[in-house]
Amino acid sequence: MGHTMEHDFPMKFICSPPLILFCLGIASLSQAMECPLLMVARHDAPVEQLTQKEIRRLFLGVAHKTPSGQLQPIRNTSDHMLQEVFLQKIMFMSKNTYHRALANHLVRKRKAGPTKYPDIDKLIKALQDNSKLISYIWKTNLPADGTLKILLSIPCKNN
Repeated sequence: MGHTMEHDFPMKFICSPPLILFCLGIASLSQAMECPLLMVARHDAPVEQLTQKEIRRLFLGVAHKTPSGQLQPIRNTSDHMLQEVFLQKIMFMSKNTYHRALANHLVRKRKAGPTKYPDIDKLIKALQDNSKLISYIWKTNLPADGTLKILLSIPCKNN
């Protein structure tokens, strides 16, 4: 009876420090991203571009054949935020859902999943050394020497 609130929702929950910090974290999330996310391959890779659907299938273990061989995805695990953006904007999945879907497909096909690269320099070197590899990087990590080409560019903000 001592409440004069219209919705019976205590103000202490609306203005709680954890909620304020959470909201500030979301607001600054886009500032922490080095947009856009790029899908890249070596400059002479056997494809000029890939659709999001083709990339999704490839990173779920479905073969993408070209006249000169099969493309191989490699996972860039060097940046947590990059992985999250990739999973949300390309795969349209959470991390757990992606791991389950990939595991289910790989068990049925009896093959290994995409190799993980926790070091961005090693990932870029691998891409530069093999024309059949594709991966995702921030635009800021794209070498200026033209050794990699962009197959798809994904903005971080929804337009």
